[in-house]
Amino acid sequence: MSSSCSATVFNNLRPRSKAYQFASENTAKSLEFFCNFTRDEGAVPIDQRGDTVLHLLAIKGNVDALRNLIQADHFLDEMLLRKNANGNTALHEAAMSGQKDVTETLVRKKPDLVSERNSLNETPLYLAAAFGKSEVFTILEIYSSNCRIRRHDGSTILHAAIEGEHYSWATGLLGLAIHILESYPDLADKHDEKGMTALNLLASKPSSFKSMSSYVLKDLSRTPFVPLQMLEAVVYKFIKTSTVLKSPVADNVEDPPTDNRVGISMVERPFFIRVILGYWFFGKIYHAKQEHEVVEKLANKLIEKEYWSHYIDCESIDPEVSSFGIPSMKKNKVNDPLIQAATFGILELVTAILEKNPEAADSFDENGRNILHIAVEQKHRFLYEYLMSSLAYKDRMLADIDNRGNTILHLASCVENPATSNSRIIDVASQWRVDYHVGTIRTKRGSVEVVNQMSWDVLWFKRVKHDIYPHLWHLRNMDGMTAEELFEENRSSLREEAEKAAKHVSANLIFVAILIGTVNFAALFTVPGGFNQNTGDPMLLSGHPQEMQLFMIYIGLALFFAFLSLTNLVLIQVSRFDTNDFHIAIPVKSIISSVTIMYSTGLSATAYCQGYILESRPGTFIATFMILYMVFVWYVLALVMVDTTVSTFDYMYYAIFNLLAYKSSDI
Repeated sequence: MSSSCSATVFNNLRPRSKAYQFASENTAKSLEFFCNFTRDEGAVPIDQRGDTVLHLLAIKGNVDALRNLIQADHFLDEMLLRKNANGNTALHEAAMSGQKDVTETLVRKKPDLVSERNSLNETPLYLAAAFGKSEVFTILEIYSSNCRIRRHDGSTILHAAIEGEHYSWATGLLGLAIHILESYPDLADKHDEKGMTALNLLASKPSSFKSMSSYVLKDLSRTPFVPLQMLEAVVYKFIKTSTVLKSPVADNVEDPPTDNRVGISMVERPFFIRVILGYWFFGKIYHAKQEHEVVEKLANKLIEKEYWSHYIDCESIDPEVSSFGIPSMKKNKVNDPLIQAATFGILELVTAILEKNPEAADSFDENGRNILHIAVEQKHRFLYEYLMSSLAYKDRMLADIDNRGNTILHLASCVENPATSNSRIIDVASQWRVDYHVGTIRTKRGSVEVVNQMSWDVLWFKRVKHDIYPHLWHLRNMDGMTAEELFEENRSSLREEAEKAAKHVSANLIFVAILIGTVNFAALFTVPGGFNQNTGDPMLLSGHPQEMQLFMIYIGLALFFAFLSLTNLVLIQVSRFDTNDFHIAIPVKSIISSVTIMYSTGLSATAYCQGYILESRPGTFIATFMILYMVFVWYVLALVMVDTTVSTFDYMYYAIFNLLAYKSSDI
């Protein structure tokens, strides 16, 4: 009944509506319809996009219908050249959709189609690169006489592949972007209308690099659930990719290889490894690591082909001298990839650039800040540590002053969190004396992260202050403020919010600690089996001394940790919440409170299981269940503790490390 109704509705459709429906079908009826439709209607637009029958067949990949129509000469050359509202021919649509067979059919019929451009001046080859359709790209590349044609904004096919983050073939045989770069090396230094080269584009994609991903054990604050991130990072570390970058090798030493492309060969894996990698969890980590390796190799090749003299232009420096005795405009005319990489905190890219071009370290952005300034401003602590350990002229760079008279210590006063390397990019030049986080923090009242933010900011300021020359501590910027005055002004609202958050969280935990302590205190005097009225000893002590002693130990430890947690929570409540309190005192109290209340909770659950076993003497099944229950409770508590306290532990590790470094350097 339903099929007959559908057939009736379909028969009542207009011819153009039927063409829209038949485009994805490959039946004798559909082929007959298209022959009649193209003979009667020709290449008329079917929808508001201006698509013809040829466009729809190309999008759906209906190659059989297309070939039959071409063989029957229903498509004249002008029909093949017909464009839709976006200026796309059928070949453009086939390239975007990745229809390999349709693409091959069209270019064989009319090779000139590969040179057609749409409204944005894009060729089918450009769209294949932009959409990552590698197989279609290979076909179009063969028929294209000029693969260096640019889009209307100056973008090349290499720009397109990198912009779309299409770094490798879907089949894994060859890196798409690397293939383009090796085949057309002159595209490496081509700028678009914004002055962006392929390396500039790659430097603006931090998520493509390992250092900015969530698979880094050094930075465990990038995902909502820290234990899962830790597991992913461990799997990422030990998982082996199956790709090996291979340079072309000539069969004869005297004859150079004709194909200079760099291939990515697949290493054969055992069957059970392929099965494991087929699961979503392991598969996504495997593909992420494989992409990170390909991107790093692509970055190295782009840097090798980069002429860094392009970024050193003395004429771009304004001869006007500011009141601080430095050029007021220390900037380059073109975008500097090193400045971009430092802004986004891409450690791999900064390392590779400085290894091949060490003179690039003396680059400046439009605000007159060097890469050390940028690393401090954006709170990229891992990048900062690398630069401090590797730069040859770091002392001079630390002493540099930007166009607004700010030292590197002024830049350290920006309200950001160095615990996360992928921090927000802030235009400090236009919002220098603004408290950037007031609105965000007020929406998170009571969050422990606000306290961690304040602690990180204090530590970061002290860390940078220790590295620079003392005479810069009191230097005033163009607003007449020292770095310390600017720090206090920018932290006034943040410190108030951190104080409210610390008191709010500790007040709630005080109630929990009192509740746990009360329950365990009561359990201490109401032990299972009761007390002997004559001796006052627990009744079960004589029959089961070891089990009873364990019960008392669990109760006693739970009570001890509850009182210890309560003491630290009260100390947080009565703290002064001075700026220096957030450096060591409050983080230490927070860690002790969190750990002790978790231990108290776990020991209370363990005491409950022990008391139940003592009281009821269950069988093997129940006893096993109680043991599993106890293990489950401790497991959940461990996950909660890791998820809630890892950022504070990370902070304390970094703080203690810096304190020891300060002492050793002072000695």
